[in-house]
Amino acid sequence: MAEASPDSGKNSPAISRETLGLGVIILMMMGFATWDQWAIWSTKEDYTFGYLVPAFSIYVFWERWVNLRPLLTGETSLPGTPTRPWLLNVARSLTFFCVLSFALGSAWRAIFGTGSLSTLAIAFGLMGCLLGFAFLSVRSANAMEPSGRMRWNALGLCLFPAAIWIISGPFLYLVDNQIKAPLLEFVTEVVAGLLRIGGYTISLRANVIVFLPSGEQVGIADACSGIRSLSACIFVGSFLGALWIEGRFPGVFIRRILMISLSAFAAIVLNIARNTYLAMYVSSHGAGAIDRDYAGLEPGQAGFSSFGTVHDFAGNAAMVATFVVLIACVPLLNRFGSSRAKV
Repeated sequence: MAEASPDSGKNSPAISRETLGLGVIILMMMGFATWDQWAIWSTKEDYTFGYLVPAFSIYVFWERWVNLRPLLTGETSLPGTPTRPWLLNVARSLTFFCVLSFALGSAWRAIFGTGSLSTLAIAFGLMGCLLGFAFLSVRSANAMEPSGRMRWNALGLCLFPAAIWIISGPFLYLVDNQIKAPLLEFVTEVVAGLLRIGGYTISLRANVIVFLPSGEQVGIADACSGIRSLSACIFVGSFLGALWIEGRFPGVFIRRILMISLSAFAAIVLNIARNTYLAMYVSSHGAGAIDRDYAGLEPGQAGFSSFGTVHDFAGNAAMVATFVVLIACVPLLNRFGSSRAKV
């Protein structure tokens, strides 16, 4: 077998100007989406993770470039049936619709300011354009029609950098505002049930737990419903799944969906544990105790703990515990459904 020439890499096919132009357009669209969603990230404490989205999106794209570039240049050809003409027409039509959605959303944002309609149109337009451009930009050697397998591979490689923009902004309007009240009610009921199992005598007044006979009260506010940790954990779960969940389609896709589902489940369960702990702490130390540190000092007093109040410490500890659980789930999910080679 002949050895590869040291400068054989110089003969690699170049990326077409059209593809480079589409890449520049995508970067500009990302910049505009960042400017639009910045209003959410800077005003909603639940969405401060959004500042990481542009960097994480570009990082994942860069990390996958070694696999994506050959598909865009025709350097790699995967066997399979050529893409059906009707499917290409559908992809072109959907991509055009996404370009139009982004343009209209951008115009609305520039004229009327931030809002749910403009953010939804911009984010979904960006996602559709990135996926559509990747699908349509695939090239095959010898000017042959690329196989459907090649196009779907390119789309899969761009799925996280495209879809993550839906979590960092539109998630607020599509999910957050819709489930916050039911989730708050659910968490309150579960915490109350756990306290009763633990032997506490309590009564419920909306989302306020009253301990009897002392009358000490602890309210489970909107911020304690778990929606904050839910959105952040889904973001983290998506990132971990994109980088470290291994395998081939469809197994890898299923495991990544499981990773995101586990992220939401872990966020809710550990938030319930956090609220139960805080309620028990109030029962033992009084209602105002969770707004002081463990030594009983008020914020601003000399010697006040650097870990913050009991309430803040419990919240941060629950979040860290959730992230540890998610990281621990990665190797378990990678083993799920995989087969070992027989020795």
